[in-house]
Amino acid sequence: MALNPTFLDLNLASTNPGIRAETVKQLEETIDLAADVGARLIVVACGQRHPLMSPGPRELWRIVADGLERCLERCDRRGVSLGLENAWTVIDRAQQLVQLVREHAHPRLQIAYDVANAAMVQSPSDGLRLVAGRLLHVHLSATNRRVWAHDPIGHGVIDFAEIAAILRDIGYEGVSILEVTHPQDSDAALRESAEALEALGWAR
Repeated sequence: MALNPTFLDLNLASTNPGIRAETVKQLEETIDLAADVGARLIVVACGQRHPLMSPGPRELWRIVADGLERCLERCDRRGVSLGLENAWTVIDRAQQLVQLVREHAHPRLQIAYDVANAAMVQSPSDGLRLVAGRLLHVHLSATNRRVWAHDPIGHGVIDFAEIAAILRDIGYEGVSILEVTHPQDSDAALRESAEALEALGWAR
């Protein structure tokens, strides 16, 4: 089981110290909740940069790393891992995820890879191979690359047969989750997606 604080106002990369402090507080509370309900992982997106007045990449990296260190201290105490997700505009590529995880060298810092998010900035297949050594969670949904989306499997440009083959090739035995948002008919979208993935070798 994993928890994902999916509210977009959390931002470990904010230049406002108060926003960063509240983000860490909210993530620490999520870590505690995960421990209490028996979840082993919380998924974390590092945040987003200001589109006009952002610090340079090195400073953003330092700010994010400081917040992650504080969260990892709570993870150690509660027995929960952090899964860094490729999302938004600070850490959105597989290479960045791998670099940040390597620099921290913390056993509870792993990677949660979102193939739809990846497709907006790079090949999700190439990204999966890059993150293979620290991959703990895979998020599955479709997108068309024109609009950031999490559509039902098979409705976009991602080749899920190739994704399945890569996961087998890298020996991934962790969890894959459907992260489909389709308000028109959520139940039908999830059923359709699950059936499409089962046909490709995923098991419920």
